[in-house]
Amino acid sequence: MNAKKLISLCGMMVFGGLVTVSGCNGMKPGSGDEENGVTASVKMAFSGSGVSWYGNSVLIDAERDGNADSKYRCFNHATACFNFNADGTLKPAPNNEEDAAKFNELCASNAVNQPVPPGVDPGDGTYDFYYYVHVGKNCVGEELTNNDHDFACYAPENLLARENANSTLNEELPGGAEVVNQVFCLSDNVDKDFEFFSCADVDVPYGAYADIALDCGCVVDPYTYDCDCGFDPGVFGDCNATPAHQCVILCDAP
Repeated sequence: MNAKKLISLCGMMVFGGLVTVSGCNGMKPGSGDEENGVTASVKMAFSGSGVSWYGNSVLIDAERDGNADSKYRCFNHATACFNFNADGTLKPAPNNEEDAAKFNELCASNAVNQPVPPGVDPGDGTYDFYYYVHVGKNCVGEELTNNDHDFACYAPENLLARENANSTLNEELPGGAEVVNQVFCLSDNVDKDFEFFSCADVDVPYGAYADIALDCGCVVDPYTYDCDCGFDPGVFGDCNATPAHQCVILCDAP
């Protein structure tokens, strides 16, 4: 009996389509071959609209908290790279087919964990899932989910607080259950404003030692005796709004 886990990535700036990881073949003794106990399988879906994921890829890693007793024919860990199809569905990257198949034979959370030495935490069997989206195929291009590219994925319970980015933590995969997971991937667009100021070119005040003088309507602050211009005069380089000359902006020639 399998527990099916659906990972659906959706929301702003996201995916489209559904992929089912194929069954597990060629497992080694003690890791999941021959008879199957109560295992869990994982399906992954990338959903959304208006976003093209052609040529990108995602590395998905599953880690179980503690290993199941070796009597269970299942996997405690699974890591595989998947390439995106043009429609947003996934397929295992070349040479990742066997690793991708392990997601269909994960040890259930309620499987008995291996005996451990006294004083050692055996783990509770829950899973942590991690997502690493890459530019380019085969998960060898630049990673988008590394905090440098305005892109992060969250489990729904972590979305508002923006916690535990690019992961789903402490998930239970009870044997035989149908488990559905959603992950929202977000990006923030740039908000750009413009301000326009009107200035008049005026004669350089006597003794100002400047080549350009601009009257921008700045006023002297009576408390700080600074010039209130509504903008940072420092952006002009060698310019200075001086209260000594009625806050005229004085600039040296470039």
